[in-house]
Amino acid sequence: MTRSQTLTDPTPPALGLPLPTTAPRRAARLPALASLALAELRRMLRNPAFTVGTVGFPVMFFALFGLSAVNETTAQGLKVGPLILVNFGAYSLLSLAMFSFGSAVAAERTGGWLRLLRASPMPTGLYFAGKLIAALAFSALSLSVLYAFAHFAGGVTLPLGLALLLLGKLLLGMWPLVCLGLCIGFLVSPTAAQITANIVAVIMSFASGLFTPLDTMPDFVQGLAPFLPAYHLGAIARGTVAEGLGAGQVSGEPGHWLALAAFALAFGALAAWGFRRDEAREA
Repeated sequence: MTRSQTLTDPTPPALGLPLPTTAPRRAARLPALASLALAELRRMLRNPAFTVGTVGFPVMFFALFGLSAVNETTAQGLKVGPLILVNFGAYSLLSLAMFSFGSAVAAERTGGWLRLLRASPMPTGLYFAGKLIAALAFSALSLSVLYAFAHFAGGVTLPLGLALLLLGKLLLGMWPLVCLGLCIGFLVSPTAAQITANIVAVIMSFASGLFTPLDTMPDFVQGLAPFLPAYHLGAIARGTVAEGLGAGQVSGEPGHWLALAAFALAFGALAAWGFRRDEAREA
């Protein structure tokens, strides 16, 4: 090779070494997702306060306020036991979303866990996907425990097909509650996130008719209820039970699903804005 060829030819001589690559190395996504979901699930199970709040409280409330009324009937001849059961099931999902995606995310912002994930090559979306998978698994566990208690202590029974359909609808309708929890996690200061999650869970449960029938609440609460996602989730659950147990065709479910989708989009956009704002502060 002449001197002129060396100056004009940018191709280095082959030395038998592998060429460098500019593509970043990424961990396999499915194993990483599984590891994140399992870690989140272990965190939930090992936190007694979280487990009591999301599994124990719905069972306790059903025992205190539901067992004495499970054999009463509605005007359509339907026992109210299954209706009380699904109301407290919706409350369980609301509580889990507020604490798993609200106060827990706020604490992880302070503890540096989110900062560590941002610095790693792992996509941030896997973090949220792992939390969602763990939350859905824990929600199914919580609903199963509540149903088992209602069945053995109060004689509340649902056909298997109806129970599985109800479980699927409740978990699907949990989306806007998760997005609301993320809003709390990214928009509220970590010191105030815990009390904010508590206040939102309690007020929304009462104002949505999960603890007390809406027709016994003040007029302004009845007017506020349609603007709360838990109201639409409870209405879907009660309508599914009523229709499945032969109390007639229940109309209005598509409207409730549209409302839940609108809440999910609105809260999701707000949570994404809060996440980007938090990310910009650390940049």
